Amino acid sequence: MPLSLTVLLLILLSCLPTICAASIHLPLSRRGGRFANHEPAKLDLLANTLTRVEKKYTHTHRKPEHNHLVRKWSSGHHVIDDDYLFTAPGHDGAWYATLAIGDPPQNLEFDLDMLGPDLYTLMTTTSENTFIHSLCSQYSELFDLDALASPVRLQLPVCIAPKTSALTLLPSGSVLGLGLPGSLSRMPGAEFVSQLRMSGVISEAIWSITILDAETGILSLGSTLAEVVEEAKTRAEIELQHYGHSLATPEWVDEQLNLKLEVAMPEGSKFDQHFKWSDLSGAAGWWTSLMPGVWVNGVKVLRNQPVLFDVQCPFILAPPSAVSRFYDSIGGSMRLPAPHDNFFAFPCLNHVSIVLELGGWNFPSISGETSRADTLHGPAGGRFSLGKAGNGTGHCIGAVVETRMESRRDWEESGMRGTWVLGEPFFRSMGVVFDATNQRIGFRSY
Repeated sequence: MPLSLTVLLLILLSCLPTICAASIHLPLSRRGGRFANHEPAKLDLLANTLTRVEKKYTHTHRKPEHNHLVRKWSSGHHVIDDDYLFTAPGHDGAWYATLAIGDPPQNLEFDLDMLGPDLYTLMTTTSENTFIHSLCSQYSELFDLDALASPVRLQLPVCIAPKTSALTLLPSGSVLGLGLPGSLSRMPGAEFVSQLRMSGVISEAIWSITILDAETGILSLGSTLAEVVEEAKTRAEIELQHYGHSLATPEWVDEQLNLKLEVAMPEGSKFDQHFKWSDLSGAAGWWTSLMPGVWVNGVKVLRNQPVLFDVQCPFILAPPSAVSRFYDSIGGSMRLPAPHDNFFAFPCLNHVSIVLELGGWNFPSISGETSRADTLHGPAGGRFSLGKAGNGTGHCIGAVVETRMESRRDWEESGMRGTWVLGEPFFRSMGVVFDATNQRIGFRSY
């Protein structure tokens, strides 16, 4: 069930941006607004977006190291100082958090990056300081995280694009790396979550993302939203069930709330008891795991699919063999003709039940109920839709898109063969927690 407006308001009013139970909850926004709306899908735009998203998965390769397979940044000998490895911030469609830094504080937008762990600012001007990378100088800034008694100082390297780099054509911006620290860390001490943990701001080196709707979300650092959401939902249920009752005073509601929460989330219970967990698999460096099953309309159509989690991908990408099997299970679906044959259409009125099996649990992802905002502003066909295939048609474009990375030379060393990418649609109304210390990913429906 999607988060109701009442629940969202309770969460936003009670916990954003603030620190709750040794954790930080930051609001997220999607630059440029929602990805799909009531208008027919712009197929050329979808195709260009797919090309841009796939390209960023070429920047690493797998390499044996100390009896383990790890990811390393690829060496771009044809590009000056490997500047193409830096995430280009500021583009439409990116999810970002706004943080106040400096003295006096100034708000900066930090684009999320789940493929790399580094926190940095990318500039197009020159600078002089101690370099910790061929393109980056070492700086530190005060981060004003509202509920803290005083700002905390964190390392924030400033990277300068070479004059001959294509990055100079783009605006300056900042990147908040949420990738696994280790083999992909290029700037020592610049991992954001690790810095917060070492500074004593958070007690657990974990973080979580929940996308509330098509334009907003929450990034939790050091904990999750599980307790906050459970409390808000339970309170709303009690108040609605006893609306107008003379005994339903605020004190009585609080008493009933505490009784129910003691059963659902006993005091002192660890956060990991409220999630279903899946161990990381594949080459170390990315948030990759194994998806035991994909269910369509109650039938398990795929088993044991490798998956990569990346909220900055607006689709759910599936390899050719898997995507064909997936859409073959949806009545009335069809592949679009070239040059848009990576996309599939399905009957807009065909309410497809799609369940992803993760952590030993079935999650009704991308096929849940739509919110009021989705009904008013979103595409026909519900959460599984990227928009109508065209005016006057009853077919919509599916959010599961074919990726052909495994058959192209540029992706040969990236290890993307047979791999799904669970992007933005998967994170809707889901609590997904990333635990680097214990090498696992947790899941919970909100």
